[in-house]
Amino acid sequence: MNDLKKIKIAWFGLHAGEEPPLVPAGGIFFSGCNLRCAFCQNFQISQSGLGRLCSVAELTDIMLQLQAAGAINIDLVTPTIWAAEIKEAIRLAKEKGLEIPIVWNSNGYEKIETLRTLEGLVDIYLPDFKYGDAGLAEKYSGIKNYPAVAEAAIREMWRQVGRLEIKNGRARRGLIIRHMVLPDNLENSFAVLEKIAAISPDIHVSLMNQYFPLYGAARFPELGRTVTADEFEQVYEYSRAAGLGDGWIQSEDSRENLIPDFTKEKPFE
Repeated sequence: MNDLKKIKIAWFGLHAGEEPPLVPAGGIFFSGCNLRCAFCQNFQISQSGLGRLCSVAELTDIMLQLQAAGAINIDLVTPTIWAAEIKEAIRLAKEKGLEIPIVWNSNGYEKIETLRTLEGLVDIYLPDFKYGDAGLAEKYSGIKNYPAVAEAAIREMWRQVGRLEIKNGRARRGLIIRHMVLPDNLENSFAVLEKIAAISPDIHVSLMNQYFPLYGAARFPELGRTVTADEFEQVYEYSRAAGLGDGWIQSEDSRENLIPDFTKEKPFE
C-alpha cells in the first residue's frame, strides 16, 4: 500500500438519503467528477472542489468507523476518478474486519476495464443512467458518448452482481439503476428505460423526482423548472409498460429535502 496516495473526500457519515434497503448507509462523498453536468446538485464537491485530502489508510479507517457506527453498507458516492486508491482501501478494510457490503454509487460513465478490476470487491452497483439521448448528454454534461458507455458499463455491472438480493430488509448484493427525470425531456427518459429493459426487466430501477434548477441549469430555459406531476407519471407508466416492475419512486418533497450543503458540518440537515 502506498500511503502517499491521496483521495479527496468531501464528507462522510451515516446517510439516510438512499433507497430504503440501503439505509442507514455509510456514505463517503468524494470530491471531483468525470462529468460536468449543468444541473449537478452536488456541484459544491463535484465541480467546485470542496473537500480534504486523505490517505488510503485514512479512507480505510473511515470505512471501519462507519461500520462501527451502525452503517449497513459503505456507500461510495462519485468514486470513479479515485478508483485505484479506493480499491486499495477496500482490500485493506476487509483485511481489518470490514464485513458490510460495498456500494459503488456512480454516474454510470465508467470504463469496462475499471469495472472488471472491481469484481469481487463491490457488492452493490448503484449507477445513474442519465441519458438515452447522446445529444442531451453533450448539451448538458459535455460528453458525446454517454448512452453507449453507460449501457456497456451497466451490462458489466449486471454480469458481476446480477439481480438485487435483499435479506431482512437490507440489500446484500446486486444492481440498482437510478434515473432522474428532467423537465421537458420525456423522450430521454423513455430511451433510458428501453435500454434498461433490454438488458433485463429484472433490474431494480429507482425513478428520481428530485430535479431542482441549480448550478448551471439557468443556461437552459427548459431546465428552469421542476418536473410536473404529469411528466413524472408518464415516465413511471412507461417503466411499467417496459416491464420494469421492481424498484422505487421518489416523492416530490425530495426536490429540496435531498439537496445538500457541503459547506456545513451536517450537509443533509
